[in-house]
Amino acid sequence: MAQRSIETIRNLGIIAHIDAGKTTTTERFLFYSGESHKLGEVHDGEATMDFRPDEKERGITISSAAITFYWRECEINLIDTPGHVDFVAEVERSLRVLDGALAIFDAGEGVEPQSETVWHQADRYAVPRICMINKMDKVGADFEASVRSLETRLGARTLPLQIPLGAAETFTGVIDLLQRELVTHDADSRGAKFEVGPVPDEAREACEAARDRLVETLADFSDAIAERYLAGEDIAAADLRPVIRQATLERQVFPVLCGSSLRNIGVQGVLNAVCDYLPSPADLPPVEGHLPGSEEIRRRYPRADDPFSAFLFKVNTKTSADLYYTRIYSGRAKTGEMVLNVRTGKKERLRRILRVHAERGIPQETVEAGDIVALVGLKDCATGDTLCHPDHPVEYEPIRFPDPVVSVAIEPRTSQERERLGNVLARLRREDPTFRQHIDPDTGQTILSGMGELHLEVLLNRMEREFKVQAHVGKPRVSYRETILEEVEAMGEFQRSLGNQTLHGQVTLRLTPEPATRGVRTTQGLREGDVPRELLPKLLESVRGGAEGGGAYGFPLTGVHAHVVKARVLEGKDILAALNAAANKALSHALAQVRSAVLEPIMRMEVRTPEDYLGTVLKHLNTRRALIHETQSLPSHVLIRGTAPLSEMFGFSTELRSLTQGRASFNLEPLDYQPVPDNLADQFTKRRLE
Repeated sequence: MAQRSIETIRNLGIIAHIDAGKTTTTERFLFYSGESHKLGEVHDGEATMDFRPDEKERGITISSAAITFYWRECEINLIDTPGHVDFVAEVERSLRVLDGALAIFDAGEGVEPQSETVWHQADRYAVPRICMINKMDKVGADFEASVRSLETRLGARTLPLQIPLGAAETFTGVIDLLQRELVTHDADSRGAKFEVGPVPDEAREACEAARDRLVETLADFSDAIAERYLAGEDIAAADLRPVIRQATLERQVFPVLCGSSLRNIGVQGVLNAVCDYLPSPADLPPVEGHLPGSEEIRRRYPRADDPFSAFLFKVNTKTSADLYYTRIYSGRAKTGEMVLNVRTGKKERLRRILRVHAERGIPQETVEAGDIVALVGLKDCATGDTLCHPDHPVEYEPIRFPDPVVSVAIEPRTSQERERLGNVLARLRREDPTFRQHIDPDTGQTILSGMGELHLEVLLNRMEREFKVQAHVGKPRVSYRETILEEVEAMGEFQRSLGNQTLHGQVTLRLTPEPATRGVRTTQGLREGDVPRELLPKLLESVRGGAEGGGAYGFPLTGVHAHVVKARVLEGKDILAALNAAANKALSHALAQVRSAVLEPIMRMEVRTPEDYLGTVLKHLNTRRALIHETQSLPSHVLIRGTAPLSEMFGFSTELRSLTQGRASFNLEPLDYQPVPDNLADQFTKRRLE
């Protein structure tokens, strides 16, 4: 590109349910833009973006991959995210730093469970989206039904910009409603060449009706369009595009396109829509952070002349040197410059800056607002860190990751492997924030926790394949939580003499049930001078850490508000240690007095089964404590929606295949934590008393 402007940058994510065609679509983007010279296919293990060995073997995206390519006048920084629910953290951290997203839906399935999850993730981060109804060549493909599912299940106001010509085996092209043109693609050129022609007679009426609905929708967002529409004028595409763009940026509408990425139909139209309707960094409001150590708001604008600030959203430890994936929000920096890590308070040198191309990196000298790059050579950085100009500090809100729901016990096969295992687990934790590790106080075993069986299986396979660590692994088990059922207040006191010094701390805590809170929310109501101001964040952190260490039943607390009512400490060298010890005692005393409840993870469930097996499948779901909310008859199968405890769903995949001769499928995703039934609660109580 001759000249680069921030207005031409598109930071784009692709989100969807598993197997909707995200990676296949990305491969077409790279091929048609000239970034790659061959079409990599997922089913052949040749996809550019699925470069890890486990991704090639399984044919799914596990780790989000980034790449930069160019289309028309735009520089597109694209992140291809996983579709499997076990890797939802990859989607979470990608959406945190992206400006726009392409949501892809299977034309035969419409909105599926994980597409619903990632859509609401994008809602939380206020990310504008365009939609592609993919796989229009698939048996059972239904464009109108898919669009309706976006409206009914996602609450999205859709704006179809195209309609398909035919469906399944008769699908031959897409009709551009703005231009009233039929676009067909040349199979011999693998879709690189396409022809634009008039809409066939048999589709002209449907085209005009769909275009009329499009203009009618846009009339709600533009008085000028409304006047011309009511006057019966024919409005040109050039007059409609700015209105579409503005409504899309404001997330009032979601443009919908269609095609078949595998058959190379309609992909260029999607790329055009990315450039036309999704935002550049300059289209978005300034990013808000706060002055470190205070609540004072700091704003950073997406300009090269603003103070430098960046957000580190991913760490890749699989290479010889760790890669720190970073979104630059403001300012400019050069290789070799020093920046401040706000979390540690230390300065870091930008030793190398890489423009990311899947598994490769292309060195560059400078980085500026709007870029997504990988930094190399940082010493003490982690996911969620803010990097900024040392003289202009700002701290951005860290990413909130979901809690793990499945655990396994692991032991090294030999005593010599123990240290290596610890080092490998530490590397994996740095890379994956949803992977947790702790030591069981009763058995001394190392417990690994993750988002699902597949998540832990992939991590354990990496341990063996990449790091050559052999270990014994136990069966998966549920990660329970614990909450309190009533308010309680307790005081903890710590006193110890060390030589000629006396350590003394006293803390009073009030615990209150707060079901809407995930984890433990900590506050304090201390008077000025009770505790040195600089120790307050550490005191609250200590309370949170104690709560995460386990309640009365030994499970991490959740849905609790912990308020420090009083605190007192003697001046000395180790006053923080005395305060923390007193806080832990107060927490223990409070939990010993209060009624508690064990919570189990409840999963949102969808099962797709041929109608012949519906009764059998429902019967087996009932034996697993599943609650069926809805059954819906679709052309090729019956869709069962409901909820089920995770503890009851281990092994269900194998059972379902056996019951339906391999013709049914199911999907689970975390929904909520709920109290265990009385009979299970009794078991936990007995275990607690033993």
